[in-house]
Amino acid sequence: MNVYLELSKGYWGIGESGLSLEAVVKESDKKSKFYRDLVKGYWETWESEEQCSFYSKCYERYYDIENQPILSIEVQADSPLAIGHGGVSVLETGLLLHPIYGVPFLPASALKGVASRYAHKSLGQTYPSLLRTGHDYQVIFGTQASAGYVHFHDALITPESVKSALKQDVLTPHHKDYNGIILTEEADSGRSKAYPAPRDDDSPEPFPFLTVSGRFMIILSFDGEQQEGAKWLQLTQNILLKALEQEGLGAKTNAGYGRLTAVRKGQ
Repeated sequence: MNVYLELSKGYWGIGESGLSLEAVVKESDKKSKFYRDLVKGYWETWESEEQCSFYSKCYERYYDIENQPILSIEVQADSPLAIGHGGVSVLETGLLLHPIYGVPFLPASALKGVASRYAHKSLGQTYPSLLRTGHDYQVIFGTQASAGYVHFHDALITPESVKSALKQDVLTPHHKDYNGIILTEEADSGRSKAYPAPRDDDSPEPFPFLTVSGRFMIILSFDGEQQEGAKWLQLTQNILLKALEQEGLGAKTNAGYGRLTAVRKGQ
């Protein structure tokens, strides 16, 4: 099963429920059953030694980078990852998956984005060279006029953790009517209108969605000489790891999602 295709182009029913993507779009209350069968099907797919062997070879080939100074960092998700939830999806919330392998990955653009934001916003006041106009920032991340010397690459999930990567999560908003209030020009003009207040006895409405867990291999490369690149790659790694640990990646980071930390040797 390629979950990317099932969530974007799936036609046939899956799992015990036999629900198809089209059926879930029409009857959203069946989404939880659909996700449950999808996750189960994903797990069963990766039980296959042939499937795992194929992905391991693709993984090794992807990370076979030559003729460039590189630095590799293996990170693990300490909380669920919700990456790509704002993407286009017929199921309200998206999920970023590799279109060929159908597995989760960390996009290079997101890794670079969280690192550059953290460097400027959290470190720039203490280290002015990491402000957006600073020398170190521009060497690493570039400017509008020129690219940076450090390249961020998509981080694939490791073969060891790919099998159990997908999980179903749920939100239970309690105050649908109150949260759905849209202030109109009439309300802004001061005219009185009754709006529903949030109540302790409001019924929760479960909202299922998919999240990701596992370990990912991040690769940074430098466009230059090995000796010169080592210090810039190390600085970039320090910034990125702090950003992933403290800021998080993806959606719902304010609720604790998306935290990643480096895997220590022996873990």
